[in-house]
Amino acid sequence: ELLNQQAGDGPNQILYTFLKDGETKSGQLTYRQLQQQAQTIATHIQDCAAQGSRVLLLYPSSLEFICAFFGCLYAGMIAVPAYPPRPNQKLNRLRAIATDAQAEIALTTTSLLPKIQKCWTKDSTLPSLYWLATDALVASNPSKLPDIVPENPAFLQYTSGSTGKPKGVVISHQNLMHNLGAIQASFGHTSKLRGVIWLPFYHDMGLVGGILQALYVGGSVMLMNPTAFLQKPIRWLQAISRYRATTSGGPNFAYDLCIRKIKPEHLAGLDLSSWEIAFNGAEPIRAETLQRFSETFAPYGFRSTAFYPCYGMAEATLLVAGGNKHQAPVIKNFFDADSQNKRKNNLHVSPGKASRLLVGCGYARWGQTAIIVDPVSLTKCAEEEEGEIWVAGESVAQGYWNRKEETQETFAAYLADTGEGPFLRTGDLGFLTKRSPSARNIKCTDISISSQCSHQFDWELFITGRLKDVLVIRGQNYYPQDLELTVEKSHPALSPYGTAAFMVEIDRENRLVVAAEVERTYLKKLPQEADTIIRLIRKVVLDEHGVQLYRILFLKPGSLPKTSSGKIQRYACRTKFCQGTLPFVYAELQKENEIAPISHNPRTLHSFTVESIQTWLSQWLARQLNLDVHSINSQGSFAEYGLDSAKAAELLQDLEAWSWYSLDMAVLLEFPTIAALSQHLSGELASRNSKVSPQTNSLEEIQPISSSQIPEEYYRLECYPEYRQLQKGLGKIEALGIVNPYFKVHEKIGSDLLQMRSPIDYSSYDYLGFAADPAIKKAAKAAIDLYGTSVSASRLASGERSLHRELEKELARFIGVEDCIVYVSGHATNVTTIGHLFGPQDLIIYDAFSHNSILQGCTLSGATALSFPHNDWQALEQLLQAKRNQYRRVLIAIEGVYSMEGDIPDLPRFIELKERYKTLLLVDEAHSLGVLGCQGRGIGEYFGIEPTEVDLWMGTLSKTLASCGGYIAGSKALVKYLKYTAPGFVYSVGLSPPNAAAALASLQILQTQSDRVEILRQRSQYFLKQASDRGWNTGASENSAIIPLIIGDSLQCIQLSESLLNKGIHVHPMIYPSVPNNVARLRFFIRCTHTEEQINQTISVISP
Repeated sequence: ELLNQQAGDGPNQILYTFLKDGETKSGQLTYRQLQQQAQTIATHIQDCAAQGSRVLLLYPSSLEFICAFFGCLYAGMIAVPAYPPRPNQKLNRLRAIATDAQAEIALTTTSLLPKIQKCWTKDSTLPSLYWLATDALVASNPSKLPDIVPENPAFLQYTSGSTGKPKGVVISHQNLMHNLGAIQASFGHTSKLRGVIWLPFYHDMGLVGGILQALYVGGSVMLMNPTAFLQKPIRWLQAISRYRATTSGGPNFAYDLCIRKIKPEHLAGLDLSSWEIAFNGAEPIRAETLQRFSETFAPYGFRSTAFYPCYGMAEATLLVAGGNKHQAPVIKNFFDADSQNKRKNNLHVSPGKASRLLVGCGYARWGQTAIIVDPVSLTKCAEEEEGEIWVAGESVAQGYWNRKEETQETFAAYLADTGEGPFLRTGDLGFLTKRSPSARNIKCTDISISSQCSHQFDWELFITGRLKDVLVIRGQNYYPQDLELTVEKSHPALSPYGTAAFMVEIDRENRLVVAAEVERTYLKKLPQEADTIIRLIRKVVLDEHGVQLYRILFLKPGSLPKTSSGKIQRYACRTKFCQGTLPFVYAELQKENEIAPISHNPRTLHSFTVESIQTWLSQWLARQLNLDVHSINSQGSFAEYGLDSAKAAELLQDLEAWSWYSLDMAVLLEFPTIAALSQHLSGELASRNSKVSPQTNSLEEIQPISSSQIPEEYYRLECYPEYRQLQKGLGKIEALGIVNPYFKVHEKIGSDLLQMRSPIDYSSYDYLGFAADPAIKKAAKAAIDLYGTSVSASRLASGERSLHRELEKELARFIGVEDCIVYVSGHATNVTTIGHLFGPQDLIIYDAFSHNSILQGCTLSGATALSFPHNDWQALEQLLQAKRNQYRRVLIAIEGVYSMEGDIPDLPRFIELKERYKTLLLVDEAHSLGVLGCQGRGIGEYFGIEPTEVDLWMGTLSKTLASCGGYIAGSKALVKYLKYTAPGFVYSVGLSPPNAAAALASLQILQTQSDRVEILRQRSQYFLKQASDRGWNTGASENSAIIPLIIGDSLQCIQLSESLLNKGIHVHPMIYPSVPNNVARLRFFIRCTHTEEQINQTISVISP
């Protein structure tokens, strides 16, 4: 009902935007699009299972997850968010969740489906499921959807950590609505909410606090993958700055990570002044972190009053307690008052007293109640007396799925003396202290019990620890008994019931330590086998639990601290470890001497040898694990060293900073050992550097080699890995019975005759219909009669013709600049111009969506090349602020209309930056000349700027001008220099006479028939409106002739293209690697020759 209401009130308002790599917009959902896509999913799944069935959601963080979640709600089914298994990962946790939930359906994406099914079918213990890829569904009108009862379960939130017996918290629709209201009231949200969320979508904080809260208040939120944040924490803050976010946050470790990993040089241009709510929860909140984060980022607009410490849990949907917006966090000093562990407020602690700073988490919100109870007597504790936190209210969940005893124990607690209840036993320890009058000076709104409200406002809640031994690391709960069981089962050398897992604080971060007793029969063999066992333990703990171990110690049999009844005393074990008195017989070799600091400065180009990379990786691991660098085995896998996802992201970030080479998580999966990664990275860096700095080894350095040692992939093209990858991709298409969409023969012009068929054609960028114009054909034929088919020489020699100069003068006059030079190829125009004008002392900054020709030009030049997020002039300015003074010349390269998205840059902003930072500006008008502006003069006319404000106007002759070739237009000095020195012009044949004549005639007709431009604009807007009205994802296309229909999977995109061709519509698929696989699309080129009838027919075929 909420989604229906919001979709009705603001159907075209953007609700969710996903940032690829945390930087570039890769997809958006409006309220209407979410409604339509969710209802399509609901229509499909309600025929597969009964209402109330459980549905596994196996998605990465993506917009598809959100649509599937709401699809389950529409269908009256119970969503079960879970994370899809990584390659080679064991399915223990996923098996346990699927079995416990009694799931019947699994939803995922087309790309993940075969991978997960392959793993699933190998394990006979896994339940049988109905599998469905939701991104492959064709939009359909929803059939009758069931009525939703507020008390019915909406989803199961499985608690993290316990892999042996996961518990699904049953969250009802009523629970959700109440908690979303509590969050809105606490954070002061309105429809002006602009959020940035990097938290996992399957985690309650990311799902409820991020995704659903934006919908609840009618706001919007930018979403990114957690890995994007972990790999580069600056991406989080840059997104807040760039999109002027008002609310964002995460566990304490996220703020600490920003402090530790973000360098001062990354902060140029950062503006955090819009950040009103910086929530902090899910793990212990450290006062030191709040203080240091405020000090670090205050110069960039961050206000300490934005910090919002809060307390909550999945069993209470999410939020339980929080403070007041715009009030600084309550931070106080406490010490242990007596043996009963009472906390007495003493802001001036006496010398010798053991004290610590604690951060208050506010008070119970929106009619909820939080009390402190003695866990033994089950009676209320006095003020500032530590006890277990009990919670009551409408947000408290219904219990654990199919676990009556545990539900009764946890969700149905009553005070022993008064019988008050029921309460949720949180298992957390804390106490309440009186709030200051200023902190209580707030309104009590939207709460039914005002006296209770007043009572709750009077107290500040402080969290001190856990009643149970749950370990909280990076915001995730880990159960020590599960970790211990995993360790004990990893190798027969380890004693059953002889392992303790506990937490220690290292450098303000919780780290995990394991102490394990060794079987007596293995003591003699331990020195020889210990390192192997340690690597195995690290690997299995990482595989099973996804957490990294800090230290592993082996103890003699019977030396682990235990109670008289045999229970492990983890706290005592931790205390002895910290005191250095734990009697271990073997521990990993610790570093005796300080490892040389790992430099993040770039090496010289020739220094990236396999050995140097191995050394760097070994030093990095040694630092992380606190080991002697000589104990690191280069053949050991990263998993054996317990590298969890957070640390893997940190490794990639540091490695990228050191090598200047971009890496992603897939690389660690493909090259899982130090040796393998070093070999791969050395080869990649050598390939990159050879293009800039050729090797100058003397002949004496060249070692003889036998021809039999040279692998075939070095000299036989059919053995090249790149060729084999191409064959693999084409093979997938063939295996699906799809006709290859490439190199289809178009028989003739003017009639769209394709392979003896006459479909409506959207594959050609003949925007104004000049390619078939009789006058232009006549001009081309006349040029052949006069000059022949080729000039047969460079224009610098004997290939100059009067047609060339006429065309160049007409182009310069039309654009509004002094002169112009034409080349024989549009692609080569960028490559040779950029490659020639810039060199190793220069910097080229280009839009992330720039055409391949710009990138190739960057490579050829040898200049430093950096991309900025698509169309983000603010991010560009940050780069210029940080980098401009380090280089001689700087080029900014953008496009007039981007060929993949059909969107337009804010040209005046880029001109302003070009002037301010004294750079050159290149605008590629391949798809904007003849399309934008009243007379088709391009983006300059569109924005009404002076053409001379752009240094290099680049364009092609093959789109609007119905020919072949490219041009650079600008000053006389620029054109003169290029004509005499640019290799792609000097050493190339001149433009052929018929091509020159066709382009010139097209340009002349354009100036007399500018109504074609208006017709093109009308047809494009008509198509876009029809698509938008149906909720189709057309990306950011606006006011151009390029309209993408984003499908989201390459193979599905090819299939749809072929299906449409069979129905009389020809549109070409754009698939990986031209675009990322998750945004594969059909790209519609609209032409002025298209009729509204043809467009209507196209729309009806796509959406019958």
